[in-house]
Amino acid sequence: LSGLQKDVLALYRSILRETIRKDRKPALDSHHQVPLNQLLHSNSNSSTSFARDKFRKEASLVKRSDFKTIEYKIRKGQKQLKLLQMPGVNLVGGA
Repeated sequence: LSGLQKDVLALYRSILRETIRKDRKPALDSHHQVPLNQLLHSNSNSSTSFARDKFRKEASLVKRSDFKTIEYKIRKGQKQLKLLQMPGVNLVGGA
């Protein structure tokens, strides 16, 4: 894997980890454990499914050889990840 591919995968994993943590927090507060597999593959309005779908949609819009756009989207994703990691943020996206 190239450095850019590693950066994209690292960002994707970090976003998924954070959204899983955010999605599990309400369940932990109510003492109801949500299985990790359910969070990763749910089609509900969870932050994890939104982030996964958004990431894949954005990735499908960019050519693999368009390095400038890929680098821009990595920077944008890292900023969004930092926002998501803030304590007061409980949901990604939404409508």
